Amino acid sequence: MRNTQKPNTFLSSLLTKCALVLLAIFFLEFSERNNIDPEINNPEEALNELIYGNNRFLDNEMIYTDYQEQIQKTKNGQHPHSFVLSCIDSRVPPEIVLDQGIGHLFVARVAGNVEDDNILGSMEYAVEVKHTKLIVVLGHSHCGAVQGAIDNVKLEHLTQLTEQIKPAFSKHLTYPIPEHIAEETSKLNVKMTMKHIYENSATIKHLVDEGKVKIVGAYYDIHTGEVNFFKK
Repeated sequence: MRNTQKPNTFLSSLLTKCALVLLAIFFLEFSERNNIDPEINNPEEALNELIYGNNRFLDNEMIYTDYQEQIQKTKNGQHPHSFVLSCIDSRVPPEIVLDQGIGHLFVARVAGNVEDDNILGSMEYAVEVKHTKLIVVLGHSHCGAVQGAIDNVKLEHLTQLTEQIKPAFSKHLTYPIPEHIAEETSKLNVKMTMKHIYENSATIKHLVDEGKVKIVGAYYDIHTGEVNFFKK
């Protein structure tokens, strides 16, 4: 015998409405979570935001992915909380590995993450004019510029750049250089750059001494994606 029983249209309608409400709540929450600008009032908060950002990157839970919304939020101005000086290595994009949105970071990139007058001028603009709280020197494992300095590579303008890195390692090393020596050199190069930034810019030094700005080092592991921060 054919079943002529009518479906419970009321229950079906109610379930549909509940599902739509839950879906709307989910998208609203995701949208808000996806574009919350961090409230940064001091260097420690800026550093913590970068640490949390790298943790999100490692967990594949990045939140700054709605670029169109970020474009609209930043079209009338920018106030980045941190300045990142990093290497040009294509495997180390600061905004991605630190999960920061458009308008959150000033970024300068140069092979070997070394400073010069142009970099210092850019940093001075960031901290003095835009009140950026944190300067990060971001090095990384398997750095070609550091290896080039160790190998005494000669190539037009690159030679001048690698000369800045050479004080980070002993000239009495025997070849071939063990890998761990190259990694230690990369980390020491970061610390040297931090020192040079502080010593060679009166503007930055003054703000650091007042506690308004901090200079920290960071080291990115290209095998794991992890960024480790250090202050000296």
